[in-house]
Amino acid sequence: MYKEIKCERCGKILEFVRRMPIQLGSVGFGPNYGSASDSLPCEIYVCPECSEYHFYKPENDLENPNVELVKCNWCKKQYDKNYPFCPKCGHKPGDI
Repeated sequence: MYKEIKCERCGKILEFVRRMPIQLGSVGFGPNYGSASDSLPCEIYVCPECSEYHFYKPENDLENPNVELVKCNWCKKQYDKNYPFCPKCGHKPGDI
C-alpha cells in the first residue's frame, strides 16, 4: 500500500506511478540508468487533476538502510540528512 499524498498545487490525491532509481546530478533517470551505488530509490506519483509529477523518497527504504536521518526542528519529520531542506515542510536545517 502506497501513501496517500495530496497534490501541493490543487489538493487532489496523487496516483502512484512506479518506484524506480534516480541518479542525482545527471540528466535522466530510469531502471538502467546509473548503478545501485550512485542512484537513489524514488517513488513517483502523478496528480490526476493537474498532471504534475511528484517524486518522493520511500519511507521504508530497504535498499539503503544506512541513511543517516535528522529530525526537522519545525514539523519533527525525520529525513535524510543530505537533503537540503525538509521534504514535508520545506524548512532548512538550522532554521529557528
